[in-house]
Amino acid sequence: MLANGSVVKCNRQENVELFLATCCGLGAMGIILTATLQCEKAYNLLQRRYAATLSGVLECLDVHLNASDHFRFYWFPHTENVVIDHINRTTEPTTKHGMVSKMKSWLREYAIGYFALEFVYWISTLIPSIVPKINYHFFNLLHSTTKSRVERGDKVMNIECLFKQHVNEWAVPINKTAVTLYELKEWLAKNPSVYVHFPVEVRFVKGEDFYLSPAYGGDSCYINVIMYRPYGKTVPYNEYWAAYEAIMIKAGGRPHWAKTYNITSSELAKLYVHYEKWCQLRWKFDPNCLFVNSYLKRVFDF
Repeated sequence: MLANGSVVKCNRQENVELFLATCCGLGAMGIILTATLQCEKAYNLLQRRYAATLSGVLECLDVHLNASDHFRFYWFPHTENVVIDHINRTTEPTTKHGMVSKMKSWLREYAIGYFALEFVYWISTLIPSIVPKINYHFFNLLHSTTKSRVERGDKVMNIECLFKQHVNEWAVPINKTAVTLYELKEWLAKNPSVYVHFPVEVRFVKGEDFYLSPAYGGDSCYINVIMYRPYGKTVPYNEYWAAYEAIMIKAGGRPHWAKTYNITSSELAKLYVHYEKWCQLRWKFDPNCLFVNSYLKRVFDF
């Protein structure tokens, strides 16, 4: 439904520009009343997770990207350690977990990976210099051994977000993955007074043609950085965010719209090929700014 109350249909054959502007369009074009989705039956995924080094992964990135249906990894800043996920569709049955296995999983993922981690990160707000040791030891506690499992797809692809956090995530062209991560690692090494939490999540997506998609125009790598807020306590992150965003912009990156970022509309205009076209369409379909909210005002200067 457009701002004038009319209802229009858009897809890749009809009202194509409106379709490309509405998908990933931040709700600015109108209200989506109905949507047709292409679905398939639920399927199982085989996940194999193992430890590696950041340099080892980046040097063989193409091999990893072509080795499985889905590939992602998690870097532990202030160390060389990464955790790799290779994930493939499978017809194998889901992994059976006995009572002992479930207890071990809970101890590892929640007693250590949640409650203990939140406590020691809270301690680090008083003694920031222990953050590198936390990152190193929790990697060894949680991820130093190889694991594999078969689960329904959503249980593999979704991850536990743990406790409150500040998050910033940008997508860069896939061929900029290595140089971007090396630059971020180098910046941290040159700024030893800045302590950052794990993980840096690195994942890969196919390119899209939606006007405001961060992955517009080609296959992309999303790099997600995080600073936890243990027990709701705010931690310093502005210096880290500023350096991270500068590296992302240099690499031709674009921000994830649902995460924290600090760039202005003039900077966004340089990052998106169809930024002006999207703005023109928004004014065309909503000239009185009926659908403009505080977020859109802040980001686009409407």
